[in-house]
Amino acid sequence: MPRLIRFLLATMRVIAMGLVICLAVGACTGRGAPRVVKIGLIAPFEGPSRPLGYSVLHAVRLRIQQWNEAGGSPQVELVALNDDGDPDLAATLPGQLAIDPDMVFVLGPPQGHTALASAEALAEHGLPTLSLAPLPDAPPSSVLPFAGTGSRLAEALDGHAPGAAPAWQMPLAAPGIWLGDPLALAALVNDSPELAPAAGSVAAEEAFGAWAGASANGLVWAAAVPDPTALPADFDAAFEAVAGSPPTPVDRLAYAAADQALRLLAANPSRASLLQALPSTPLPPIHLFRRQGDACCLPLSSEP
Repeated sequence: MPRLIRFLLATMRVIAMGLVICLAVGACTGRGAPRVVKIGLIAPFEGPSRPLGYSVLHAVRLRIQQWNEAGGSPQVELVALNDDGDPDLAATLPGQLAIDPDMVFVLGPPQGHTALASAEALAEHGLPTLSLAPLPDAPPSSVLPFAGTGSRLAEALDGHAPGAAPAWQMPLAAPGIWLGDPLALAALVNDSPELAPAAGSVAAEEAFGAWAGASANGLVWAAAVPDPTALPADFDAAFEAVAGSPPTPVDRLAYAAADQALRLLAANPSRASLLQALPSTPLPPIHLFRRQGDACCLPLSSEP
């Protein structure tokens, strides 16, 4: 009899252990909790470029919230890190994101100087990334220049700044299309406007407008922006409801980048498979704008 009791107790322990394992992996009913992965966002949430960072955050968070509420798979958590508009700080943030194994995708900084500074670290840590700011023509393989490359922007701006090369860093020895930080662009248009005949999306920044003042008027700039038909019909209203202001071209790009990231995640469950799928991501066209007074973004045209 004692032997029988010991046998029954051992059997019950095995069954109990099996139930614990079954519940842990979500296999008992055939349905587990939805898989949750993380998307990282690097942007300036403090300092002069704080308005840009939060505007982009609103756009990205809006798309992820819509995805989660619609039951998208996998479910997604957003992790936003502040780069303070500082290239040195931006270069350290990919390492912080990469530590988390659930971090499978990153939306890179929306400013050219911080995007350039963080690109190598993003690649070093194997983080699939859509850059929200323009990059040089040969970025690291894990970083897709969703905001365009210097050559694409230069080609689109050739009619306004013929022969000007893309530039991210000072000093400039010849006229350039400024893609770096807003303070440097403000200094250029105030002191040496002939060296900055055109710019990238940095020209849309509130900080640039404040520093440059009237000197910003008439500046032509280029940015990758999704066509209106590529966004939901109610995007403008939905964005303004959460942000308190209409979306800029940069906000439209951020929303479209978040959408592309979610589409990639739905079909590619790991960093490795995402890296393989990244090059096939469609890129938005380049549009031209002009600053005029308080209006940052008067549309001119788009590339073919």
